[in-house]
Amino acid sequence: MTNSITNRQMFFIIFLTLTSYTTINLPKTMAQTAGRSSWIPIMAVSIIFGGAAVIITKLNNMYQGKVLFDYSQEIVGKVFSRLIASYYLLFFLIFDVYLKLKLVGLLKSNFLPQTPQFIMLLMGISLFGYVAYKGITNIARMFEIIGALFLFVTIGLCAAMLLEGTSYSILPFFNITETKEYMNTMRDLATPFTGLAVLFIIPFTAQNKKAPKVAFFTLLFIGLFYVLIVEGTIMILGINNTIAFNDAFIEAIKIVELPVIERTDIFYLTFGLTSLFTGMIIVFTGIVEFACKLFPKVKRHIIVIAIAIVCFIICSFALNINNMNDVFESFAPYLVLTSSILIPTLLFIIAQVKKRILQKSGEGGRNNETP
Repeated sequence: MTNSITNRQMFFIIFLTLTSYTTINLPKTMAQTAGRSSWIPIMAVSIIFGGAAVIITKLNNMYQGKVLFDYSQEIVGKVFSRLIASYYLLFFLIFDVYLKLKLVGLLKSNFLPQTPQFIMLLMGISLFGYVAYKGITNIARMFEIIGALFLFVTIGLCAAMLLEGTSYSILPFFNITETKEYMNTMRDLATPFTGLAVLFIIPFTAQNKKAPKVAFFTLLFIGLFYVLIVEGTIMILGINNTIAFNDAFIEAIKIVELPVIERTDIFYLTFGLTSLFTGMIIVFTGIVEFACKLFPKVKRHIIVIAIAIVCFIICSFALNINNMNDVFESFAPYLVLTSSILIPTLLFIIAQVKKRILQKSGEGGRNNETP
């Protein structure tokens, strides 16, 4: 059966991939760099990446039934196609390691302080590998359910923050003295939009005709979602306390009081972890899909097992390196801009140029046949 997804499933794939961990540490990052004016760079970057999403989906629609590895051969040739696929495989592998380190840290600090880290890695990688083996169609169906629950719970908690928080903590909405930090802030915001390239592993069909419009508005929605989380956290904790906590959003949730639910942080983390799992599943799937294209003679289950072993080894090594997350976040913006904007834009331009050349040559051939 041919892999395919609906536009609704695409919305949840993009949403869960981009928000898999950033909802937890984004408020701290934004409070440090843009303060009360955080909403401006967030929405600006969401528009930029919304444009990138349009380009990627237009490329997929130009070559329906094919994924990046397949149609890039028609655009730039087999050699460059393999180089591009290798880059994305490496990109997803690095992103996957980053998310796994975040997952281990979150589990250790909030749920399993006595559990050895390699056990968490082993269990998680086994789960992600099994789901990735099933293919993108089954994953997309799962994302619809998990995404709806995560969205409902998170927006509900943010609404409670806005009601219980103090409005003066986020005022004024615009501070002209903070504008000098916007460029640095926008650079840091590239990381929360990591993962848009997962669209390259999804073959589009006729039902995805409106995908560019859906993708653009999905990125705008994610921008508003990020603004809601940052503003809600600052309203509860204040600017200084938001900067002080690495997991500021979790700390803010602990203060929120809801009827019936005594520990709102545990309630959120239950769904938040599910979202993080889905983000890691789709990233692992990205590695598998590109590896399957690069090594077509190797069976899928062998590739999944090999990738799982490689991920486990790299993650085990990375856990022993101090400030590994800081290292990733220092060069992540360049990886993200290359994978989500630079490469798709170049491919789109070349594809459009080739298309026009073929159209002109076709028109010229018809004119020559005319007596």
